[in-house]
Amino acid sequence: MLPHRHMVDMGYLDAELLAASQCDYGIELHGPTRCDVRWQAHGEGGFDVSQFVIDWDQRRATCPRGKTSVSWTPAIDNRDNDVIKIKFARADCRPCAQRSQCTRAQRYPRRTLTVRPREQYEALKAARERQSTVAFRAEQRRRAGIEGTLSYGIRACGLRRSRYIGLARTHGQHVLTAAAMNLARVAHWLADEPRARTRRSPLLRLQQVA
Repeated sequence: MLPHRHMVDMGYLDAELLAASQCDYGIELHGPTRCDVRWQAHGEGGFDVSQFVIDWDQRRATCPRGKTSVSWTPAIDNRDNDVIKIKFARADCRPCAQRSQCTRAQRYPRRTLTVRPREQYEALKAARERQSTVAFRAEQRRRAGIEGTLSYGIRACGLRRSRYIGLARTHGQHVLTAAAMNLARVAHWLADEPRARTRRSPLLRLQQVA
């Protein structure tokens, strides 16, 4: 029996997997997605892809200033992903008063969008919009607790290795491991031990200092 929703981490959430899991298996992958890495998505006032209106039926896009694209070309990117290259006319981009918010090209100033095919694009867009909601953050807190429990079981109780042969005995080991983890938590609670602080990687500590 397949789950309706599968909680995963960022490594399992690209546009192709989001679309394929829903289409092929009816499973909604749920987790944090990678952000748009292009400078327009991070620069103040930049026009990122989400601000362009894409007409999939007419195979064209409209920019925030109302100009329509002149080229729509299916292609393969450097990671062997199917993409669509959408280009705007230089005659529209060159005199635009907000060109600096859209492209930094000087010699041939015009905007080019690189997007995934429709199903993948819409699935990724929906996932990015979902992760900004309060409900998503609440679910991620639950997942963090689950991940912490698994981590403790692996590090402290050797959960990844079966000490016995056969499914029945392995199941018994899992039950005993879970019972031992619960007893350990009760002992910590009775001893009034404070919860451990979340570990921070050296890179994260360096970024916070900078």
